[in-house]
Amino acid sequence: MIAALLLAHLLTSSQQDGVLWKKVTLQMPPKSTTILMYQGPVEPLDPPKESPKKFGVDKTPWQFPWMTDGFAQTSRLRLQKYFRVFAQEQKGDRIGQVTQMLLRLWNLNYDRLGLTHSPQFDGGLVEVYLCFGGRPGGEQLFDVDKGIDLRTHKPVDVPVNTIYIYDMASFTDPVEMAREVAHEYGHATLPPIGGYTSPEYWADGYLGEKLMLRWIRDDMAAGRLGPLDAMGVTKEQLDKWLEANVDPLVQKAAVTFPSPSLLGKKDDSGMNAFIGESLYVDTILGDAVYARSLKMGVTDVRDYPANAVLAAEEPIEAPLTIPPFLYGKSIWIPLGTGKLKGAVWTKRDPTGWVQITAKPGPISILNPQ
Repeated sequence: MIAALLLAHLLTSSQQDGVLWKKVTLQMPPKSTTILMYQGPVEPLDPPKESPKKFGVDKTPWQFPWMTDGFAQTSRLRLQKYFRVFAQEQKGDRIGQVTQMLLRLWNLNYDRLGLTHSPQFDGGLVEVYLCFGGRPGGEQLFDVDKGIDLRTHKPVDVPVNTIYIYDMASFTDPVEMAREVAHEYGHATLPPIGGYTSPEYWADGYLGEKLMLRWIRDDMAAGRLGPLDAMGVTKEQLDKWLEANVDPLVQKAAVTFPSPSLLGKKDDSGMNAFIGESLYVDTILGDAVYARSLKMGVTDVRDYPANAVLAAEEPIEAPLTIPPFLYGKSIWIPLGTGKLKGAVWTKRDPTGWVQITAKPGPISILNPQ
C-alpha cells in the first residue's frame, strides 16, 4: 500500500499574475513531516531565461523557455525553494521528472547526512539547465548570474550553483539518467574532495552517484520510493548497477588496510580507493557516523581514515552492520579507543583501525565516556 501511495502525487493548478501554474505535491511516507513540492508555469517564459554559462566561440548564453521551481519544508526548516530547473524543450514531463528526483535527493541528503544547500549561492538555490545541445553528459559549475538588488533595484552579480545536463534526447536509459542527475547533484552538495588527474578532478560526483543511488535502492526496497522518484529506474535495475559499481568497491575497502599510499594516488585507482572507503564506512557504521566523518573535512583524502576513527569514537555504542558478502573475510574497522562487543580483533594498527573476521550476529563498538 505504501509503494502504491508513493507512485501518486497531488496535482493542482493556480493563477499567478494571470499565468496558469501547475503544482505537484509529492507523497511522503506515513509519519513524515517533510513537504516536497514543485511548480511552474504551463506556458513558456517570455523572455526565456539565459544561462549563466556562455557557449561557443562568441560566448553566447543559451535560452531556456521552460521553468519549474522545487520546494522543501521539514519540521525544522521553513518552506524554501531549493531548485530552479530550466529546460530548452518541453517533451513529455522531463523537467518534472528531474525536479522530482532532485527533491528526493535533497530529502535523502538532509535526512541521512544533515546536509542542505550552501546559502552562499543565491540563498541556497541550485539551478539546473536541461539542454538539447552539447555532448551527452553533465557538468556542475559555481558561476555568477545576473540579479537585481531588492533594496536598490540595481543589477548585481549573484553567485550561483549550477548544473547542466546536455543532449537530453540521448538519455533513454533510466539508470543512466538517474546516475547523471545524482552525479551532478553530488558535485553541487557533498563536501568538495578533489585533486585527481582522472577520471575527473573532483571525487564528490562519483561518490554522490554511488551513495545516492544506493540510498534510493534501499528506500525502494522499503516501499518509501518508487521508479517515478528516480527517472523511471526500478529497484531491480539499481540492484544490478550497484552490484557492478558499488559492491566491489566496498568489498575491496573492507579487506584492504586504508593506507596513505593507497588513498593518496591521484588517478582513478586512488579515487576508487577513497570512494570505496567512504561507502564502506557508511555501510558498516550508518548515516550518523558517516556524516560526521565527512563533515570533519577532507582536505587530504589520506586523512579520511582518521576522520572515520574519530567519528566512530563519538557514540556511546556504534553498532556495525556487516553485509553478508563479507562474512568469513578478514575486514578492517575503525575502532579507535573503543572496545569491541561481539567480536575480537586479530590485528591492530596504531591508527586505530583493527582487523576482525566478519560474521553474522550483533557486533558493536563500545566507547569510553
